[in-house]
Amino acid sequence: MELRHLRYFVAVGDEQHYGRAAKQLHVAQPALSRQIQDLEEEIGVKLFDRLGRGVKISTAGKSFLEDARRILQQVTEATARAKRAASGQSGTLRVGFVESISWDGVVPDSFWQFRESQPDAELQLKPLSSLQQIEAIRSGQLDGGFLFTMVNIERELAQLEVDVLNLMLAAPKGHPLTKLKKAGKETQLDQLRSERIARGKFHQCLVQGQ
Repeated sequence: MELRHLRYFVAVGDEQHYGRAAKQLHVAQPALSRQIQDLEEEIGVKLFDRLGRGVKISTAGKSFLEDARRILQQVTEATARAKRAASGQSGTLRVGFVESISWDGVVPDSFWQFRESQPDAELQLKPLSSLQQIEAIRSGQLDGGFLFTMVNIERELAQLEVDVLNLMLAAPKGHPLTKLKKAGKETQLDQLRSERIARGKFHQCLVQGQ
C-alpha cells in the first residue's frame, strides 16, 4: 500500500464520485478507478458500492476513511517536523538566567516567545548567578544566558544588551549619603563600600558562546 492509494481513496470518499475526485487529483478517471480497485484487493474489503451514477462509501470504507485521514495527517506533520529539524528549529536550547531579575520583563517574555515560535525545540532553563553562567557557557554546559554585566565579558563570548535596570539606594533620614542628594550630587560606588545597597545601572545582557 502506498500513500497515493490513501490520498486517492480519501478524495473519492469525500466526493462520492470518481469524476470529481479525478479532477481534484489531476489524474485520469480510469487510472483512479484502477488504484481504488487495487487498494480494495490489497485490504480484502469493498470500500465503495458502485451505483449507476457515482459511488457510495461502504460501512468498511467509512471506518477505513477515518484511519486514512489520520495517517495522511500524521505523514504531513512528520514531514513538517523533519523540515524544522533540518533547518535547526528543533533540538535542545540550554539557557541560564539570574532568578532575581526573571519574574517579569524581557527574560520571561523571551522564553514564552521562543516556546511559541519553536514548539519542537526543548528549552532547558537553569537559574545561576552571572559569574556561574559565564563559566557554564565557556565550558559548554549552557548555550547562552541572561545575566548582569558590570565588567567586560571575555572576547570569545558574544553579548547583546537587552535591558537596563535601575537600582535605587535607600538610606535612613540623616544618613551622610542623603546630604549628597540634597547637594545635587550622585553617589559613587566607592562611597558605598561599607554599605549594603548601591545605586547604579546594571546592564542585563544575553550572552552566548560563539
